[in-house]
Amino acid sequence: MTDVVFEFSQPKGSAKNDIALTDEFIDALFSISEQIHKKEKFRTRNNGVSRLVWHVTQADLMLMVTLHVCFNSEGKVQNVTRHQIYKKLQELYEDPCCDDQFYIAFEKFVRLGLIQEKVSGVVSEYSLNPFINPETNKIGRIVVAAPFVLSKKFTDLPIAAQKFVFDLLRKQGNEKGKEVFYWLNKEKGIMKRLHKRHIYEIKNLLDLLSHTYFSDAPFLKYWHIEPKRGSRSAKLTCVIHDSYVKEYIPGKQYRDVLPGKRSHRRVIRHLQTLLAEYKIGEFEFWNNGADFFHLVRILRGKSFRFIRYVVEKLRELYLKNRVFPENVMDFIQDEIRHKGMIAYLEVAKSTGVYKFISPKKLDQDRLFEFASWASHFGLRSFERICRRAAAKLDQMYTLPPAHDHSDYASVHELDRYLDTFTLRNYAFRLQKCPDKYKDLEIQALVKIENGVNRDEVRSWMIRQIEALPAWSLIPDTPQDFRVEEYIIEECEIA
Repeated sequence: MTDVVFEFSQPKGSAKNDIALTDEFIDALFSISEQIHKKEKFRTRNNGVSRLVWHVTQADLMLMVTLHVCFNSEGKVQNVTRHQIYKKLQELYEDPCCDDQFYIAFEKFVRLGLIQEKVSGVVSEYSLNPFINPETNKIGRIVVAAPFVLSKKFTDLPIAAQKFVFDLLRKQGNEKGKEVFYWLNKEKGIMKRLHKRHIYEIKNLLDLLSHTYFSDAPFLKYWHIEPKRGSRSAKLTCVIHDSYVKEYIPGKQYRDVLPGKRSHRRVIRHLQTLLAEYKIGEFEFWNNGADFFHLVRILRGKSFRFIRYVVEKLRELYLKNRVFPENVMDFIQDEIRHKGMIAYLEVAKSTGVYKFISPKKLDQDRLFEFASWASHFGLRSFERICRRAAAKLDQMYTLPPAHDHSDYASVHELDRYLDTFTLRNYAFRLQKCPDKYKDLEIQALVKIENGVNRDEVRSWMIRQIEALPAWSLIPDTPQDFRVEEYIIEECEIA
């Protein structure tokens, strides 16, 4: 069958679009009434009211129609919640059932196998069982219902009348003027499905539908009952008015498939590829896919490099045990926090704030403390904050790394061969990095000891001094200085 989709844009209950139902599903739902004598009940909640399993309710009919509207042409929908389906029912019907009735109907459909729920990894799927013909692998026979079935006038009819309308539509098919026949036997057939024991009860329904107008014509155009003769049951013949008989048109858009919630396909595909690459693809189905889905949510918005880092750590954990431990997500979250700390510290370095975190000596606790504070911001926001704070910090709490030429002295033996005072003073005036300059003096002495002409060495040093990087200001902070507190106060960060 052709995949068909449409959108309802009209007010509730006034949709102009026809609805494509499947004959098999209608038949499967109505057939449960034949077992109503079993009186079997179920509860949707421990403290809820018991409900009859084998009883077709108005909510069941509304759910049946809604499922055929919002499921795709294969009778499936992915990553959609029951609540989303109920919202669609509310949107379609002029007088929808309440949410409690809907959830009871949905649970009943699941219990009876009319709806099947399947979860694979991060993908959840609902499918209608009596939908695709297993022999042809195509949709079964289509029953087209006009949108009057969504109106309050229709849903105000007795349940038996509503069921009778759907059954008449499925028997009428596409043929206008076609006579529909029923044998009226209280032990089977339409009477048993409608829970009727007497012919007059059927006559009452026929009379009702003959005087019910959903448009400019009564629903039933004609009906006649031939009385019982001998062993032959009474026979009902009726014709639906032409205005209510809709033809199925291949290619026409009949469905409004619900969009599934975002499944983060980019992250899923990349994560699946990496897990396969690292030969731990079974993690996707570990813990029934719950951990994989949790990981996808954690990694959304992260770079491919970050995702690879996490998978590498996951692989290391797997190699140690040859199985994923029960607390695997705790481990992953710790690693992600560690990786996140590194990312924030890298931003602090690139902006010039890092040197103020622990200026006296390397203190891992202080670094973690700062990174934990920084993690309350997004990386981009944190970078903007750091750039704004760095200029003020450099102005208020820094000193140059050298006070005069003497801070550049490294190899005093070189004083015997070159005018080191001039060279060191030249580097100081250019504000070159003292540590890098000291490396030059060591190299210069080696050149001289290897017989290189002193003038050539001096010229080489001048060129090298000019190419040296500029010095960096060094922190000069008060005792117990905490750079994050300064940023909060001075940069007005809440």
